[in-house]
Amino acid sequence: MSEFSLTEQQIRTLSAAADRIIPPDETWGAAEAGATKFIHRLLRAELSGARATYLEGVDGIEREADAAHGQPFALLLPSEQDALLTAIEENRVNTDWAISPPAFFRMLVENVLEGFYADPANGGNRDAVSWKMIGYRPEGGTW
Repeated sequence: MSEFSLTEQQIRTLSAAADRIIPPDETWGAAEAGATKFIHRLLRAELSGARATYLEGVDGIEREADAAHGQPFALLLPSEQDALLTAIEENRVNTDWAISPPAFFRMLVENVLEGFYADPANGGNRDAVSWKMIGYRPEGGTW
């Protein structure tokens, strides 16, 4: 596995975006359930070929937050984060992107969902939180 690592700022941005895709409610949101760590692990291995895309996408979210609000994405109000992510999804961006913003957003959503609902042995879905939420119990599984 590669020594690749996201910066602390990129982790904060990715975690905040993950929590807008699957927000915390009576259960954990995506970040606390391990989706961010799951994506980070994927970028070291299976998604190593997508690192440049991910870095550009996460940094693009930050550029958009700075352009629209003058502060980091993680510090925006949830409604501001939602509006910014919707604009990215709809390619209504205010800064230059080297990649397709909607394509990155689709990949981000897919990876957040994978990290939230995946087998906990794969590094996401901490304590099987999503499985418990939907009532899924693998054969022989106990909680």
